This record gives sequence, C-alpha cells and structure tokens, in this order.
Amino acid sequence: MSVYIFCFILSALFLFVTMYFVKRRILEFKYSIFWVSISIAMLILSLNKDFVEKMASAVDIHYAPAFLFLIGIIFILLLIFYFTIVISDMQRKIIRLTQEVGILKSSSKDNK
Repeated sequence: MSVYIFCFILSALFLFVTMYFVKRRILEFKYSIFWVSISIAMLILSLNKDFVEKMASAVDIHYAPAFLFLIGIIFILLLIFYFTIVISDMQRKIIRLTQEVGILKSSSKDNK
C-alpha cells in the first residue's frame, strides 16, 4: 500500500469520526471546524502526489510523503497553541468567578 493511499484512508477515517462526534454532540461545532479543515487538507494533499512532491522539494525534503506528516505535525502544533489560549482564557474566567462568589458569600454573611 502506498503512503499516499494510507494518508488518504487515514484522513477520510478521521473526517468520518469527526463528523460522527459532531452529530452525536460529543465534539462542539467550533472545534470541529479545525479538525474538518485538517482532514480535508490532508485528503487533498494525499490525492495530489505531484503537488506534494513539488512542495517537499521546495523545503528540501527528499521523501515526499514525509511532507504530509510534517503538515500534520504543524497542524497539531497550531491546535495545541490554540488550546493553550483557550485554557488561559478559561483560567482567567474561573479566577474571576471564584472571586465574585467569594465576594457574594462575604456580603451575604455581613447582611445576617
């Protein structure tokens, strides 16, 4: 089996699983957009062998299918960075919420 066929099957499977999780409401729609776009990009890249070979030679990668995995790793790094931003924002909101609850509890004790 060719590496390109393997990448195509893996990307198609990943797209199917992502759509299944969205349909079951296990995965939120706003996060699924990123995963669907990654799957579609990998599907397109695995179908277009000549484009992958040209891009691989442009960045001096001698084994063109390795370029597909490089693209996948870059997408994963972008996703990790995005989730770090989301987690940081949620952490600030949790701290703010905890402070507000503390203030509300403190003021309700003062009124008694």
